[in-house]
Amino acid sequence: MLRGLLDTINAWPVQKEGSRYIGLLNYMLLLFFIVCWINIFLLVKVNFDKLSFYELGHTYIVLFMTIVNISRTIITLPGDTKYREVGSLFFDKMHLFYYKAVSKFASQTHERIHFICHYFTLFICGQMTIGLILFNVIPMWINYAAGNFDHKVINSTYEHSVYFYLPEYAYTHWDAYIAICLVNWFISYVTSVILCMLDLLLSLMIFHLWGHFKILIHDLESFPLPAKTETVTFEGNNVLTAAMYSDEEQEQVSKKLKECIDYHRLITNYTDRMSEAFGPMLFISYLFHQVAGCLLLLECSQMTPEALIRYAPLSLILYQQLIQLSVIFELIGSTYTGREREANMGGLHSLEV
Repeated sequence: MLRGLLDTINAWPVQKEGSRYIGLLNYMLLLFFIVCWINIFLLVKVNFDKLSFYELGHTYIVLFMTIVNISRTIITLPGDTKYREVGSLFFDKMHLFYYKAVSKFASQTHERIHFICHYFTLFICGQMTIGLILFNVIPMWINYAAGNFDHKVINSTYEHSVYFYLPEYAYTHWDAYIAICLVNWFISYVTSVILCMLDLLLSLMIFHLWGHFKILIHDLESFPLPAKTETVTFEGNNVLTAAMYSDEEQEQVSKKLKECIDYHRLITNYTDRMSEAFGPMLFISYLFHQVAGCLLLLECSQMTPEALIRYAPLSLILYQQLIQLSVIFELIGSTYTGREREANMGGLHSLEV
């Protein structure tokens, strides 16, 4: 499902073999969003005194969303290899599917993470679909309730989900309404995929990264202890008893310790590459949430059925995304810190290898 949606905008990170024009869609989308942003900015600049307070708020939300679209489209361009490389590494090497045969605990962790990812994907896709439909259907319903679909006369002024700087004809004629409505549905779909699906992909990567940390921690906690103890008697009848590894055990422990160190390096290296690939996207996203969150609450403050049906789902989606990213990053941050990390490092320091 995730791959199918990202493929529609050529944002699936795994490189495809084929036509040299395969990346043309990304550049076309980037140009399209830049043109849209300039056009909507002109709408605000020219009609600033004519637009109502709430219409300005709606237009500003669209402007900031377009900036997010531009920034995220840039990272998916074929020339930006960081996003593609991180995605390919995830699906070719870091996915827990490749580690489920390592141990019973790794298999259980894979099943647990797979269950979480499956239902989380269904939830986000359903949420995205509901928000997309409501955002575009409400203006259509307003037009229908006003009788604009019945009369199709010049004096009818049509409502739209996104407004552009266009001649008055575009908002008063039926044929122009149909064209703008189709463009708005296209913009809304691409925006929904860019906003929701890229965040979903990042979330799935972090869920698997969390699973890797859990496996590593389990390996450290279940590190084999010496099978025998040795007793040494000192002068004054002082006796010291300590667990000691045999030569064979030392060889096995050294091998397992090396595997844990290499595994930890693999995880941290992948974490660093994820930060490089998604860092700018997340920075702009957090700025967007700061501004758009206030504007959406302001739009909802109208407390009319149209405003609530139109903006409440969008507000819930954006706040859910903000909470989603914050929680999953905190999940990673708290997995290998504090007491848990001290306990594991203490266990390693106590080894006599």
